[in-house]
Amino acid sequence: MNFINVRNATNNNLKNVSLSIPMNKFISFIGKSGSGKSTLAVDVIYKAYIKETDNVDVFGSAALFKQISSLNNQKGTIYKYLTGKDKIEEAHITISKYNFICKSKYLEIDDIYNIISMLGLKKIYMDVHINGLSMSTYNKIRFLKLLLNKDCDVLIVDELATGLCYKEARVIGELYKLLVMKGYTIIAIEHSLPVINQSDYIVEIGPDAGTRGGEILFSGSMSDFVNTDKWKLMVSTLNQQLSIEKAGKKKIEVTNVNFNNLKSLDIKIPLNAIVNICGCTGAGKSSILDVIYRAFDKSADAWKNKYGIDGETIGKNYIRRAYVIDQTPVGKNSMSTIATYAGIMDSIRKIYATSSLKQKKNYTVSDFSYNGKYGCSKCKGKGYFGKVIDENELFIECDKCAGNRYEDEILHIKDCGMNIGELLKTTCDSLFKTYNEHKSNVPVTKKIAFINSVGLSYVSLGQPSGTLSGGESQRLKVTKELAKKLGDRCVFILDNPTKGLHILDCNNLLSVLRSLVNKNNSVIISDNNPFMIKNADYVIVLDNGRISYSGIGNKMPVGLKKEFGIEG
Repeated sequence: MNFINVRNATNNNLKNVSLSIPMNKFISFIGKSGSGKSTLAVDVIYKAYIKETDNVDVFGSAALFKQISSLNNQKGTIYKYLTGKDKIEEAHITISKYNFICKSKYLEIDDIYNIISMLGLKKIYMDVHINGLSMSTYNKIRFLKLLLNKDCDVLIVDELATGLCYKEARVIGELYKLLVMKGYTIIAIEHSLPVINQSDYIVEIGPDAGTRGGEILFSGSMSDFVNTDKWKLMVSTLNQQLSIEKAGKKKIEVTNVNFNNLKSLDIKIPLNAIVNICGCTGAGKSSILDVIYRAFDKSADAWKNKYGIDGETIGKNYIRRAYVIDQTPVGKNSMSTIATYAGIMDSIRKIYATSSLKQKKNYTVSDFSYNGKYGCSKCKGKGYFGKVIDENELFIECDKCAGNRYEDEILHIKDCGMNIGELLKTTCDSLFKTYNEHKSNVPVTKKIAFINSVGLSYVSLGQPSGTLSGGESQRLKVTKELAKKLGDRCVFILDNPTKGLHILDCNNLLSVLRSLVNKNNSVIISDNNPFMIKNADYVIVLDNGRISYSGIGNKMPVGLKKEFGIEG
Protein backbone atom coordinates (compact mmCIF):
# COMPACT_ATOMS: atom_id res chain seq x y z
CA MET A 1 0.00 0.00 0.00
CA ASN A 2 1.18 3.51 -0.85
CA PHE A 3 1.05 6.33 1.68
CA ILE A 4 0.92 10.11 1.43
CA ASN A 5 3.75 11.09 3.77
CA VAL A 6 3.77 14.53 5.38
CA ARG A 7 6.97 15.72 7.04
CA ASN A 8 7.27 18.55 9.56
CA ALA A 9 4.44 20.72 8.24
CA THR A 10 4.27 24.13 9.93
CA ASN A 11 1.90 25.92 7.56
CA ASN A 12 -0.40 28.40 9.33
CA ASN A 13 -1.19 26.89 12.74
CA LEU A 14 0.16 23.36 12.13
CA LYS A 15 2.54 22.26 14.88
CA ASN A 16 5.34 20.46 13.02
CA VAL A 17 2.91 17.83 11.72
CA SER A 18 4.27 14.55 10.39
CA LEU A 19 2.04 11.61 9.47
CA SER A 20 1.42 8.91 6.90
CA ILE A 21 -2.02 8.66 5.27
CA PRO A 22 -2.96 5.41 3.50
CA MET A 23 -4.06 5.64 -0.13
CA ASN A 24 -7.05 3.87 -1.67
CA LYS A 25 -9.10 4.65 1.43
CA PHE A 26 -11.90 7.03 2.43
CA ILE A 27 -10.17 9.36 4.88
CA SER A 28 -11.96 12.06 6.90
CA PHE A 29 -10.11 15.07 8.28
CA ILE A 30 -12.09 16.18 11.32
CA GLY A 31 -11.75 18.77 14.06
CA LYS A 32 -13.02 22.15 15.11
CA SER A 33 -13.37 24.96 12.60
CA GLY A 34 -9.94 26.56 12.28
CA SER A 35 -8.10 23.61 13.79
CA GLY A 36 -5.99 23.05 10.67
CA LYS A 37 -7.98 20.55 8.58
CA SER A 38 -8.05 22.62 5.40
CA THR A 39 -4.47 23.76 5.98
CA LEU A 40 -3.27 20.15 6.07
CA ALA A 41 -5.47 18.95 3.20
CA VAL A 42 -5.13 21.94 0.86
CA ASP A 43 -2.11 24.07 1.85
CA VAL A 44 0.10 21.05 2.50
CA ILE A 45 -1.09 17.94 0.61
CA TYR A 46 -2.85 19.44 -2.42
CA LYS A 47 -0.19 22.09 -2.92
CA ALA A 48 2.37 19.29 -2.97
CA TYR A 49 0.56 17.90 -6.02
CA ILE A 50 0.74 21.27 -7.79
CA LYS A 51 4.43 21.69 -6.80
CA GLU A 52 3.88 24.51 -4.29
CA THR A 53 5.22 22.53 -1.29
CA ASP A 54 7.98 19.95 -1.12
CA ASN A 55 7.69 18.25 2.27
CA VAL A 56 5.10 15.69 1.16
CA ASP A 57 5.53 12.39 -0.69
CA VAL A 58 2.62 12.11 -3.12
CA PHE A 59 1.53 9.53 -5.65
CA GLY A 60 -0.45 9.94 -8.85
CA SER A 61 -2.41 13.15 -9.35
CA ALA A 62 -5.03 15.01 -7.32
CA ALA A 63 -8.09 17.20 -7.76
CA LEU A 64 -9.61 19.61 -5.27
CA PHE A 65 -13.30 20.30 -4.68
CA LYS A 66 -14.28 23.15 -2.38
CA GLN A 67 -17.85 24.10 -1.51
CA ILE A 68 -18.82 27.55 -2.71
CA SER A 69 -21.59 29.75 -1.30
CA SER A 70 -22.48 31.86 -4.31
CA LEU A 71 -23.51 31.11 -7.88
CA ASN A 72 -20.70 33.50 -8.89
CA ASN A 73 -22.96 35.14 -11.50
CA GLN A 74 -23.07 31.84 -13.37
CA LYS A 75 -25.03 32.28 -16.59
CA GLY A 76 -26.44 29.71 -18.91
CA THR A 77 -27.78 26.23 -18.46
CA ILE A 78 -26.60 23.11 -16.70
CA TYR A 79 -25.89 21.75 -20.17
CA LYS A 80 -23.46 24.57 -20.97
CA TYR A 81 -21.82 24.27 -17.56
CA LEU A 82 -21.24 20.50 -17.84
CA THR A 83 -20.34 20.32 -21.54
CA GLY A 84 -19.03 23.77 -22.45
CA LYS A 85 -21.42 23.84 -25.43
CA ASP A 86 -24.07 26.48 -26.02
CA LYS A 87 -26.62 24.52 -28.00
CA ILE A 88 -28.33 21.43 -26.56
CA GLU A 89 -28.47 18.61 -29.10
CA GLU A 90 -31.65 17.20 -27.57
CA ALA A 91 -34.06 19.66 -25.95
CA HIS A 92 -35.44 19.16 -22.44
CA ILE A 93 -33.51 16.05 -21.50
CA THR A 94 -32.68 15.05 -17.92
CA ILE A 95 -29.12 14.69 -16.66
CA SER A 96 -29.67 10.94 -16.29
CA LYS A 97 -30.57 10.61 -19.98
CA TYR A 98 -27.76 12.67 -21.46
CA ASN A 99 -24.90 10.82 -23.18
CA PHE A 100 -21.90 12.00 -21.14
CA ILE A 101 -18.23 11.40 -21.93
CA CYS A 102 -16.16 10.58 -18.85
CA LYS A 103 -12.40 11.21 -18.72
CA SER A 104 -11.78 9.37 -15.44
CA LYS A 105 -9.67 6.23 -15.71
CA TYR A 106 -11.56 4.75 -12.75
CA LEU A 107 -15.18 5.32 -13.77
CA GLU A 108 -17.26 3.71 -16.51
CA ILE A 109 -20.26 5.56 -17.93
CA ASP A 110 -22.61 3.31 -15.91
CA ASP A 111 -20.82 4.50 -12.76
CA ILE A 112 -21.53 8.10 -13.75
CA TYR A 113 -25.27 7.46 -14.03
CA ASN A 114 -25.22 5.66 -10.70
CA ILE A 115 -23.46 8.68 -9.16
CA ILE A 116 -26.01 11.03 -10.72
CA SER A 117 -28.73 9.03 -8.97
CA MET A 118 -26.87 9.02 -5.64
CA LEU A 119 -26.44 12.80 -5.83
CA GLY A 120 -30.18 13.22 -6.34
CA LEU A 121 -29.72 14.81 -9.77
CA LYS A 122 -31.54 12.17 -11.79
CA LYS A 123 -34.68 14.20 -12.58
CA ILE A 124 -33.04 17.57 -13.19
CA TYR A 125 -33.17 18.81 -16.77
CA MET A 126 -30.09 19.88 -18.68
CA ASP A 127 -31.77 23.06 -19.95
CA VAL A 128 -32.39 24.40 -16.44
CA HIS A 129 -30.52 27.63 -15.79
CA ILE A 130 -27.75 27.54 -13.17
CA ASN A 131 -28.96 30.71 -11.45
CA GLY A 132 -32.24 28.96 -10.58
CA LEU A 133 -30.57 26.14 -8.63
CA SER A 134 -30.20 25.78 -4.89
CA MET A 135 -26.62 25.99 -3.63
CA SER A 136 -26.67 22.32 -2.59
CA THR A 137 -27.75 21.24 -6.07
CA TYR A 138 -25.21 23.52 -7.73
CA ASN A 139 -22.38 22.10 -5.64
CA LYS A 140 -23.46 18.55 -6.44
CA ILE A 141 -23.37 19.42 -10.16
CA ARG A 142 -19.90 20.96 -9.69
CA PHE A 143 -18.75 17.68 -8.10
CA LEU A 144 -20.25 15.70 -11.00
CA LYS A 145 -18.38 17.95 -13.45
CA LEU A 146 -15.12 17.27 -11.61
CA LEU A 147 -15.63 13.49 -11.86
CA LEU A 148 -16.48 13.76 -15.55
CA ASN A 149 -13.55 15.95 -16.57
CA LYS A 150 -10.68 15.25 -14.18
CA ASP A 151 -8.52 12.17 -14.56
CA CYS A 152 -6.87 11.88 -11.15
CA ASP A 153 -6.12 9.44 -8.34
CA VAL A 154 -6.81 11.51 -5.22
CA LEU A 155 -9.95 13.58 -4.58
CA ILE A 156 -9.68 16.19 -1.83
CA VAL A 157 -13.26 17.19 -1.03
CA ASP A 158 -14.19 20.05 1.29
CA GLU A 159 -17.61 19.46 2.86
CA LEU A 160 -19.74 18.21 -0.04
CA ALA A 161 -22.37 17.14 2.53
CA THR A 162 -22.80 20.53 4.18
CA GLY A 163 -26.40 21.70 4.33
CA LEU A 164 -27.79 18.28 3.43
CA CYS A 165 -30.29 16.47 5.62
CA TYR A 166 -29.08 13.43 7.57
CA LYS A 167 -30.43 10.97 4.99
CA GLU A 168 -28.74 12.76 2.08
CA ALA A 169 -25.45 13.11 3.96
CA ARG A 170 -25.40 9.37 4.60
CA VAL A 171 -25.60 8.83 0.81
CA ILE A 172 -22.56 11.11 0.32
CA GLY A 173 -20.64 8.76 2.61
CA GLU A 174 -21.82 5.83 0.50
CA LEU A 175 -20.69 7.67 -2.64
CA TYR A 176 -17.19 8.12 -1.21
CA LYS A 177 -17.05 4.40 -0.42
CA LEU A 178 -18.05 3.65 -4.02
CA LEU A 179 -15.34 5.93 -5.41
CA VAL A 180 -12.72 4.24 -3.22
CA MET A 181 -13.89 0.84 -4.43
CA LYS A 182 -13.40 2.09 -8.01
CA GLY A 183 -9.79 3.13 -7.27
CA TYR A 184 -9.79 6.67 -5.87
CA THR A 185 -8.33 7.92 -2.62
CA ILE A 186 -10.80 10.26 -0.91
CA ILE A 187 -9.65 12.89 1.57
CA ALA A 188 -12.79 14.53 2.91
CA ILE A 189 -12.75 17.60 5.16
CA GLU A 190 -15.92 16.93 7.11
CA HIS A 191 -18.17 17.90 10.01
CA SER A 192 -21.15 15.72 9.07
CA LEU A 193 -21.37 12.70 11.38
CA PRO A 194 -23.24 10.39 8.95
CA VAL A 195 -20.38 10.94 6.46
CA ILE A 196 -17.59 10.61 9.02
CA ASN A 197 -19.16 7.42 10.38
CA GLN A 198 -18.53 5.64 7.05
CA SER A 199 -14.85 6.57 6.82
CA ASP A 200 -12.09 3.98 6.62
CA TYR A 201 -9.58 6.25 8.30
CA ILE A 202 -9.74 9.32 10.56
CA VAL A 203 -7.27 12.18 11.02
CA GLU A 204 -8.41 14.41 13.88
CA ILE A 205 -6.75 17.83 14.24
CA GLY A 206 -7.04 20.07 17.28
CA PRO A 207 -7.52 20.28 20.16
CA ASP A 208 -9.11 23.64 19.42
CA ALA A 209 -8.93 26.37 16.79
CA GLY A 210 -6.28 28.88 15.77
CA THR A 211 -3.15 28.87 17.91
CA ARG A 212 -4.72 26.20 20.10
CA GLY A 213 -5.06 23.83 17.14
CA GLY A 214 -2.71 22.34 14.60
CA GLU A 215 -1.87 19.09 16.41
CA ILE A 216 -2.72 15.54 15.33
CA LEU A 217 -4.99 14.18 18.07
CA PHE A 218 -5.89 10.91 16.37
CA SER A 219 -4.77 9.07 13.26
CA GLY A 220 -6.18 5.63 12.65
CA SER A 221 -9.13 3.50 11.59
CA MET A 222 -12.74 4.52 12.12
CA SER A 223 -13.30 1.25 13.95
CA ASP A 224 -10.83 2.48 16.58
CA PHE A 225 -12.09 6.06 16.60
CA VAL A 226 -15.67 5.06 17.51
CA ASN A 227 -14.33 3.82 20.86
CA THR A 228 -12.77 7.19 21.74
CA ASP A 229 -14.29 9.69 24.17
CA LYS A 230 -14.26 12.36 21.42
CA TRP A 231 -16.52 10.39 19.08
CA LYS A 232 -18.90 9.59 21.92
CA LEU A 233 -18.99 13.28 22.86
CA MET A 234 -19.74 14.32 19.27
CA VAL A 235 -22.62 11.84 19.00
CA SER A 236 -24.10 12.81 22.37
CA THR A 237 -23.79 16.53 21.56
CA LEU A 238 -25.55 16.07 18.24
CA ASN A 239 -28.54 14.65 20.10
CA GLN A 240 -28.39 17.03 23.06
CA GLN A 241 -31.70 18.56 24.07
CA LEU A 242 -31.29 22.01 25.56
CA SER A 243 -33.97 24.16 27.11
CA ILE A 244 -36.06 25.66 24.31
CA GLU A 245 -38.21 28.75 24.59
CA LYS A 246 -41.93 28.84 23.99
CA ALA A 247 -42.57 30.64 20.72
CA GLY A 248 -44.41 33.95 21.04
CA LYS A 249 -48.15 34.20 20.40
CA LYS A 250 -47.68 36.78 17.66
CA LYS A 251 -47.22 35.36 14.17
CA ILE A 252 -46.44 36.63 10.71
CA GLU A 253 -48.15 35.02 7.76
CA VAL A 254 -47.91 35.00 3.98
CA THR A 255 -50.79 33.30 2.17
CA ASN A 256 -51.08 31.80 -1.30
CA VAL A 257 -47.38 31.79 -2.13
CA ASN A 258 -46.53 30.67 -5.67
CA PHE A 259 -42.78 30.89 -6.06
CA ASN A 260 -40.36 28.33 -7.51
CA ASN A 261 -41.68 24.97 -6.24
CA LEU A 262 -43.95 26.55 -3.58
CA LYS A 263 -47.51 26.24 -4.88
CA SER A 264 -50.48 27.91 -3.14
CA LEU A 265 -48.61 27.66 0.16
CA ASP A 266 -49.63 29.43 3.36
CA ILE A 267 -46.65 30.21 5.59
CA LYS A 268 -47.07 31.00 9.30
CA ILE A 269 -44.04 31.92 11.41
CA PRO A 270 -44.20 32.54 15.20
CA LEU A 271 -42.23 35.56 16.40
CA ASN A 272 -39.87 36.06 19.36
CA ALA A 273 -38.34 32.65 18.74
CA ILE A 274 -35.71 30.71 16.81
CA VAL A 275 -37.64 29.09 13.94
CA ASN A 276 -35.89 26.46 11.82
CA ILE A 277 -37.14 25.59 8.33
CA CYS A 278 -35.64 22.26 7.29
CA GLY A 279 -35.99 19.77 4.46
CA CYS A 280 -33.97 17.82 1.93
CA THR A 281 -32.43 19.36 -1.20
CA GLY A 282 -35.02 21.07 -3.40
CA ALA A 283 -37.71 21.09 -0.71
CA GLY A 284 -38.11 24.88 -0.93
CA LYS A 285 -36.24 26.08 2.18
CA SER A 286 -34.35 28.92 0.51
CA SER A 287 -37.49 29.90 -1.40
CA ILE A 288 -39.42 30.33 1.85
CA LEU A 289 -36.63 32.44 3.36
CA ASP A 290 -36.66 34.58 0.22
CA VAL A 291 -40.44 35.00 0.34
CA ILE A 292 -40.46 35.94 4.01
CA TYR A 293 -37.82 38.60 3.48
CA ARG A 294 -39.53 40.09 0.43
CA ALA A 295 -42.95 40.01 2.08
CA PHE A 296 -41.77 41.92 5.16
CA ASP A 297 -39.10 44.11 3.60
CA LYS A 298 -39.82 47.75 4.37
CA SER A 299 -37.17 49.40 2.23
CA ALA A 300 -38.19 52.09 -0.26
CA ASP A 301 -38.18 49.75 -3.29
CA ALA A 302 -39.73 46.73 -1.55
CA TRP A 303 -42.98 47.06 -3.50
CA LYS A 304 -41.12 46.17 -6.70
CA ASN A 305 -40.09 42.74 -5.43
CA LYS A 306 -43.29 40.83 -4.68
CA TYR A 307 -43.09 38.16 -7.36
CA GLY A 308 -44.85 34.95 -6.26
CA ILE A 309 -46.49 36.58 -3.22
CA ASP A 310 -50.08 36.36 -4.43
CA GLY A 311 -52.00 36.40 -1.16
CA GLU A 312 -52.07 38.44 2.02
CA THR A 313 -49.10 39.49 4.15
CA ILE A 314 -50.27 39.42 7.76
CA GLY A 315 -48.44 40.81 10.82
CA LYS A 316 -46.37 43.47 9.09
CA ASN A 317 -47.06 45.87 11.96
CA TYR A 318 -45.29 43.44 14.33
CA ILE A 319 -41.97 43.91 12.50
CA ARG A 320 -39.77 46.97 12.30
CA ARG A 321 -37.28 45.56 9.84
CA ALA A 322 -36.23 42.29 8.18
CA TYR A 323 -32.57 41.42 7.64
CA VAL A 324 -31.06 38.70 5.46
CA ILE A 325 -27.68 37.51 6.74
CA ASP A 326 -26.60 35.37 3.80
CA GLN A 327 -23.45 33.42 2.90
CA THR A 328 -22.30 35.48 -0.04
CA PRO A 329 -18.65 36.54 0.28
CA VAL A 330 -17.93 39.62 2.39
CA GLY A 331 -15.85 42.41 0.92
CA LYS A 332 -16.04 43.66 -2.64
CA ASN A 333 -12.42 43.48 -3.79
CA SER A 334 -9.22 41.48 -3.47
CA MET A 335 -7.87 43.84 -0.77
CA SER A 336 -10.82 43.23 1.54
CA THR A 337 -9.99 41.58 4.87
CA ILE A 338 -11.84 40.71 8.04
CA ALA A 339 -10.45 43.91 9.58
CA THR A 340 -11.85 46.12 6.80
CA TYR A 341 -15.24 44.37 6.75
CA ALA A 342 -15.65 44.50 10.53
CA GLY A 343 -14.74 48.20 10.61
CA ILE A 344 -11.58 47.63 12.65
CA MET A 345 -8.85 48.58 10.17
CA ASP A 346 -9.22 52.36 10.56
CA SER A 347 -8.85 52.02 14.33
CA ILE A 348 -5.75 49.83 13.92
CA ARG A 349 -4.11 52.35 11.60
CA LYS A 350 -4.77 55.14 14.11
CA ILE A 351 -3.28 53.02 16.90
CA TYR A 352 -0.04 52.54 14.95
CA ALA A 353 0.14 56.17 13.83
CA THR A 354 -0.11 57.19 17.51
CA SER A 355 2.55 54.63 18.46
CA SER A 356 4.88 55.99 15.77
CA LEU A 357 4.68 59.47 17.31
CA LYS A 358 5.48 58.03 20.73
CA GLN A 359 8.50 56.34 19.15
CA LYS A 360 9.51 59.69 17.60
CA LYS A 361 8.68 58.59 14.07
CA ASN A 362 6.54 60.82 11.92
CA TYR A 363 4.24 58.28 10.24
CA THR A 364 0.63 59.20 9.41
CA VAL A 365 -2.51 57.08 9.50
CA SER A 366 -2.39 56.64 5.72
CA ASP A 367 1.15 55.22 5.95
CA PHE A 368 -0.33 52.16 7.67
CA SER A 369 -2.60 51.31 4.74
CA TYR A 370 -1.34 48.08 3.18
CA ASN A 371 -2.44 49.30 -0.26
CA GLY A 372 -0.58 52.59 0.18
CA LYS A 373 2.99 53.91 0.17
CA TYR A 374 4.44 51.25 2.48
CA GLY A 375 2.54 48.25 1.15
CA CYS A 376 4.72 45.37 -0.08
CA SER A 377 6.01 46.25 -3.54
CA LYS A 378 5.78 42.67 -4.81
CA CYS A 379 2.27 41.63 -3.78
CA LYS A 380 0.96 45.22 -3.63
CA GLY A 381 -0.10 44.82 -0.02
CA LYS A 382 -2.16 41.66 -0.48
CA GLY A 383 0.27 39.37 1.33
CA TYR A 384 -0.48 36.60 -1.16
CA PHE A 385 -0.92 35.72 -4.82
CA GLY A 386 -4.11 34.09 -6.10
CA LYS A 387 -4.08 31.01 -8.28
CA VAL A 388 -7.25 29.48 -9.75
CA ILE A 389 -7.23 25.73 -10.33
CA ASP A 390 -10.35 23.70 -11.20
CA GLU A 391 -12.65 26.58 -10.17
CA ASN A 392 -10.91 26.85 -6.79
CA GLU A 393 -8.89 29.93 -5.84
CA LEU A 394 -5.74 29.06 -3.91
CA PHE A 395 -3.71 31.61 -1.98
CA ILE A 396 0.10 31.48 -2.20
CA GLU A 397 1.93 33.54 0.45
CA CYS A 398 4.13 36.35 -0.87
CA ASP A 399 7.76 35.32 -0.51
CA LYS A 400 8.97 38.94 -0.14
CA CYS A 401 6.85 40.08 2.83
CA ALA A 402 6.00 36.56 4.14
CA GLY A 403 2.34 37.53 4.20
CA ASN A 404 2.94 40.64 6.33
CA ARG A 405 1.65 42.94 3.54
CA TYR A 406 4.09 45.79 4.34
CA GLU A 407 7.64 46.88 3.55
CA ASP A 408 10.13 46.34 6.38
CA GLU A 409 10.46 50.05 7.14
CA ILE A 410 6.95 50.41 8.55
CA LEU A 411 7.20 47.15 10.53
CA HIS A 412 9.58 48.71 13.07
CA ILE A 413 6.61 50.46 14.69
CA LYS A 414 5.08 48.29 17.40
CA ASP A 415 2.08 48.35 19.70
CA CYS A 416 1.55 45.81 22.48
CA GLY A 417 4.74 44.11 21.24
CA MET A 418 3.46 43.61 17.67
CA ASN A 419 4.01 45.43 14.41
CA ILE A 420 0.98 45.93 12.19
CA GLY A 421 1.84 42.99 9.95
CA GLU A 422 2.10 40.67 12.96
CA LEU A 423 -1.17 42.00 14.35
CA LEU A 424 -3.01 41.28 11.11
CA LYS A 425 -1.66 37.69 11.12
CA THR A 426 -2.51 37.04 14.80
CA THR A 427 -5.65 35.01 15.51
CA CYS A 428 -8.54 36.83 17.16
CA ASP A 429 -8.38 34.71 20.31
CA SER A 430 -4.70 35.61 20.86
CA LEU A 431 -5.29 39.25 19.95
CA PHE A 432 -8.15 39.53 22.43
CA LYS A 433 -5.96 38.07 25.16
CA THR A 434 -3.07 40.45 24.36
CA TYR A 435 -5.25 43.56 24.35
CA ASN A 436 -6.94 42.50 27.57
CA GLU A 437 -3.58 42.02 29.27
CA HIS A 438 -2.42 45.48 28.17
CA LYS A 439 -5.85 46.98 28.96
CA SER A 440 -5.65 48.94 25.72
CA ASN A 441 -7.55 49.48 22.48
CA VAL A 442 -10.95 48.85 24.09
CA PRO A 443 -13.11 49.62 20.99
CA VAL A 444 -11.09 47.14 18.90
CA THR A 445 -11.19 44.57 21.71
CA LYS A 446 -14.99 44.75 21.87
CA LYS A 447 -15.35 44.06 18.16
CA ILE A 448 -12.90 41.16 18.37
CA ALA A 449 -14.99 39.77 21.25
CA PHE A 450 -18.02 39.64 18.93
CA ILE A 451 -15.96 37.79 16.29
CA ASN A 452 -14.88 35.25 18.93
CA SER A 453 -18.47 34.82 20.16
CA VAL A 454 -19.67 33.35 16.83
CA GLY A 455 -16.94 30.69 16.67
CA LEU A 456 -14.42 32.66 14.59
CA SER A 457 -11.72 33.02 17.24
CA TYR A 458 -9.26 31.23 14.95
CA VAL A 459 -9.38 33.79 12.11
CA SER A 460 -6.91 36.68 11.82
CA LEU A 461 -7.95 40.26 11.11
CA GLY A 462 -5.76 40.33 8.01
CA GLN A 463 -7.27 37.17 6.52
CA PRO A 464 -8.51 37.90 2.97
CA SER A 465 -12.31 37.94 2.79
CA GLY A 466 -12.13 35.60 -0.21
CA THR A 467 -10.67 32.81 1.91
CA LEU A 468 -13.74 32.62 4.17
CA SER A 469 -16.25 29.83 3.70
CA GLY A 470 -19.93 30.70 3.30
CA GLY A 471 -20.63 29.79 6.92
CA GLU A 472 -17.72 31.90 8.13
CA SER A 473 -18.86 34.86 6.02
CA GLN A 474 -22.36 34.56 7.44
CA ARG A 475 -21.17 34.41 11.04
CA LEU A 476 -18.94 37.42 10.41
CA LYS A 477 -22.01 39.30 9.21
CA VAL A 478 -23.77 38.35 12.45
CA THR A 479 -20.95 40.02 14.40
CA LYS A 480 -21.57 43.22 12.47
CA GLU A 481 -25.19 43.18 13.62
CA LEU A 482 -24.21 42.38 17.21
CA ALA A 483 -21.75 45.26 17.23
CA LYS A 484 -24.55 47.69 16.39
CA LYS A 485 -26.90 49.18 18.95
CA LEU A 486 -29.61 46.65 18.23
CA GLY A 487 -33.24 47.65 18.07
CA ASP A 488 -36.13 45.31 18.72
CA ARG A 489 -38.89 43.82 16.57
CA CYS A 490 -36.46 42.80 13.83
CA VAL A 491 -36.45 39.51 11.94
CA PHE A 492 -33.02 38.01 11.19
CA ILE A 493 -32.98 35.44 8.36
CA LEU A 494 -30.04 33.01 8.00
CA ASP A 495 -29.58 30.14 5.54
CA ASN A 496 -27.54 27.20 6.90
CA PRO A 497 -25.69 29.07 9.70
CA THR A 498 -23.90 25.91 10.95
CA LYS A 499 -22.14 25.44 7.61
CA GLY A 500 -18.50 24.58 8.31
CA LEU A 501 -19.09 24.49 12.06
CA HIS A 502 -17.97 21.60 14.28
CA ILE A 503 -20.77 19.97 16.22
CA LEU A 504 -19.13 20.96 19.52
CA ASP A 505 -19.36 24.65 18.49
CA CYS A 506 -23.06 24.65 17.53
CA ASN A 507 -24.15 25.52 21.07
CA ASN A 508 -22.14 28.76 20.91
CA LEU A 509 -23.87 29.75 17.67
CA LEU A 510 -27.25 28.92 19.18
CA SER A 511 -26.44 31.16 22.15
CA VAL A 512 -25.63 34.06 19.81
CA LEU A 513 -28.93 33.60 17.96
CA ARG A 514 -30.69 33.39 21.31
CA SER A 515 -29.16 36.74 22.31
CA LEU A 516 -30.90 38.30 19.30
CA VAL A 517 -34.25 36.81 20.36
CA ASN A 518 -33.75 37.97 23.94
CA LYS A 519 -33.69 41.56 22.65
CA ASN A 520 -37.29 41.14 21.41
CA ASN A 521 -36.28 40.03 17.91
CA SER A 522 -37.02 36.92 15.86
CA VAL A 523 -34.61 34.56 14.12
CA ILE A 524 -35.57 32.41 11.13
CA ILE A 525 -33.00 29.90 9.93
CA SER A 526 -32.84 27.07 7.47
CA ASP A 527 -30.54 24.36 8.84
CA ASN A 528 -30.61 20.57 8.60
CA ASN A 529 -28.13 20.06 11.44
CA PRO A 530 -29.91 17.72 13.91
CA PHE A 531 -28.67 19.83 16.84
CA MET A 532 -30.30 22.96 15.40
CA ILE A 533 -33.51 21.11 14.58
CA LYS A 534 -33.80 19.66 18.05
CA ASN A 535 -33.01 22.94 19.82
CA ALA A 536 -34.97 25.44 17.73
CA ASP A 537 -38.07 26.80 19.42
CA TYR A 538 -40.21 25.91 16.42
CA VAL A 539 -39.56 23.73 13.36
CA ILE A 540 -41.18 23.70 9.93
CA VAL A 541 -40.38 20.68 7.74
CA LEU A 542 -40.73 21.04 3.97
CA ASP A 543 -41.18 18.24 1.48
CA ASN A 544 -41.24 19.19 -2.21
CA GLY A 545 -42.71 22.63 -1.59
CA ARG A 546 -45.27 21.48 0.99
CA ILE A 547 -45.22 21.71 4.78
CA SER A 548 -45.17 18.18 6.18
CA TYR A 549 -44.71 19.12 9.85
CA SER A 550 -44.67 22.19 12.08
CA GLY A 551 -44.03 22.24 15.82
CA ILE A 552 -41.25 21.29 18.23
CA GLY A 553 -38.40 19.33 16.64
CA ASN A 554 -38.36 16.62 19.30
CA LYS A 555 -42.03 15.83 18.65
CA MET A 556 -41.59 15.01 14.97
CA PRO A 557 -43.09 11.74 13.70
CA VAL A 558 -40.66 8.82 13.95
CA GLY A 559 -40.11 8.70 10.16
CA LEU A 560 -39.05 12.35 10.06
CA LYS A 561 -36.78 11.89 13.08
CA LYS A 562 -34.97 9.15 11.22
CA GLU A 563 -34.69 11.25 8.06
CA PHE A 564 -33.17 14.17 9.98
CA GLY A 565 -31.02 12.15 12.39
CA ILE A 566 -32.96 12.98 15.56
CA GLU A 567 -33.30 10.39 18.29
CA GLY A 568 -36.77 9.62 19.61
